Amino acid sequence: MARKAKTRHTREQTLEWFQQARFGMFIHWGVYALLGRGEWIRNVGKIPQEEYDRLPPRFTAKRFDPAAWADLAKRAGMKYMVVTTKHHDGFCMFDAHNTDWKVTNTPFGRDAIAEITTAFERKGIPVGFYYSIMDWWHEDYLPRLPWEADRRPEAGHDVMRYIEYMREHIEQLMTEYRPAPFVLWWDGGWMNKPEALGGAETNALARRLKPDIIINDRAFTREDLVTPEQRIPPTGLFDEDGKPLVWEACITMTSHWWGYDREETVYKSPEFLIRMLVDIVSKGGNLLLNVGPRPDGTIQKEFVERLEAIGAWMDRYSEAIYGTTASPFNLLPFYGRVTTRGERLYVHVFEWPADGAIRLPGLKNEIKRVSVVEKGRPRLACERDGDDWVITLPDEAPDPVASVFAVDLDGAPEVEPMVLGPGEDGRIDLPVLYGFLDGPHGMRIRYEAEDGVVHAGNWINPADSIEWTVTVPKRGDYQVWLDYRVEPGQGGSEVEFIINGKEAPRIMPNGMIASTGGGAVEGGQRQVVRTASTQGRFRRKQAAVIRLKKGANTIKVMVPTIRRQQAMDLRGIELAPVT
Repeated sequence: MARKAKTRHTREQTLEWFQQARFGMFIHWGVYALLGRGEWIRNVGKIPQEEYDRLPPRFTAKRFDPAAWADLAKRAGMKYMVVTTKHHDGFCMFDAHNTDWKVTNTPFGRDAIAEITTAFERKGIPVGFYYSIMDWWHEDYLPRLPWEADRRPEAGHDVMRYIEYMREHIEQLMTEYRPAPFVLWWDGGWMNKPEALGGAETNALARRLKPDIIINDRAFTREDLVTPEQRIPPTGLFDEDGKPLVWEACITMTSHWWGYDREETVYKSPEFLIRMLVDIVSKGGNLLLNVGPRPDGTIQKEFVERLEAIGAWMDRYSEAIYGTTASPFNLLPFYGRVTTRGERLYVHVFEWPADGAIRLPGLKNEIKRVSVVEKGRPRLACERDGDDWVITLPDEAPDPVASVFAVDLDGAPEVEPMVLGPGEDGRIDLPVLYGFLDGPHGMRIRYEAEDGVVHAGNWINPADSIEWTVTVPKRGDYQVWLDYRVEPGQGGSEVEFIINGKEAPRIMPNGMIASTGGGAVEGGQRQVVRTASTQGRFRRKQAAVIRLKKGANTIKVMVPTIRRQQAMDLRGIELAPVT
């Protein structure tokens, strides 16, 4: 169904708007929902194509109501949406002109993408299109899935025919659903180098047809948008010259799959999701939060409840999210984050400090006013303490998840970065708040709090880590003390200290470097100890002796082997000089 074109933006204006929007909805929906085991089920379950072919005749989506989806996104405070037009199974959720493997050849019988796009646009929510380069259905897409290579030989097939097929889809998606899409969200490009599938030429085609579009990085060409998946970078993302990149973290509310999983029992809490949104925005990124609708077209209550909780928080504090930029602070001595708009800082406090005050370290500006972001804007007291500013908080947290305070300055923020180093006694105290949590796709480690003290918890992925940067005046050896907790019966995991290691790039099957991080750590000085049960109480443990060089050093802590379910909870480490 063609609609009248509407010119909204140039590419540069789209990018500017996108960075103002900060929060979007991802929708993974396809015939795979009928199986209720995620969007990768044809590959994971090794389902032959002839068996998978039985799904479309069962796809009725009797309760599909895209207006309800759009209304939910609006209530959640989401400013845009990206929907799967074709996933790796090759099934088109739009009325593709060049194939019968599409949603209009099901009992549902309608162009789902057209209806979804219309519904969201009516709510004022711009729509982007996800498109999978990888295609397990098309005979000319190569390479084959390994487990079906014998059944579906590559001989006689030409990937150039697939490129032509794919470009016909891109032309249709760029021209028949205007003003959508604002973004071409590629996926599945890791099996082929971009030149093998004409990636640059296909992107140029999309830009000729729709000059205002932005394009992500998953065709492995350098475009507009970097898309870390199921992880939050420890800092913002930057190019080789140190310039901030435009980035968007795509994350599920579930433990794993993007498409509907009827067996899912683990959902991220509303508290975690709200704080995750704040964390991402404070690093200059956007959050694309996923829902996987059921095959009947409804969105399950676990997603609805979480999105409504986010929306309730956004009703109070959206001014501290939309249109804000990254925090000027490299480290904060309290559990929270900072977002910025011009000469105003928005201070998000997650865990209420026991002394009722927070410290803004190294802030050179004069503070004109501090106020609570709520009706009436009550003022708060603040005073300078050396190089820092100290703000006296209300007696109680205005919000149990993330309270927000506006700090108005006398100009653009100027902050002296915090440098971690020895105290007067030579010891170096490194609480987890001063460390950066990191991990690859599937990152699980996170900040948690107990009795007002923050620790790194949920350490169930051996690839996750925490890293500090410390500066010492001279070379020396230091005894490491762990402040940690191990539940009964959970001892015996390895804890590895890596001093001044280097993160190696993650190489994809096409031989190219992944732009979304998660590489292994190479080199450096390494020491390994094992945990012991602390009977569930935090205790200090004497661990390794490490050597620091003069100047800046990185100290990364990993758990390369986890004996049972979880390695440990870590409040921090202390380095004592060895004399």
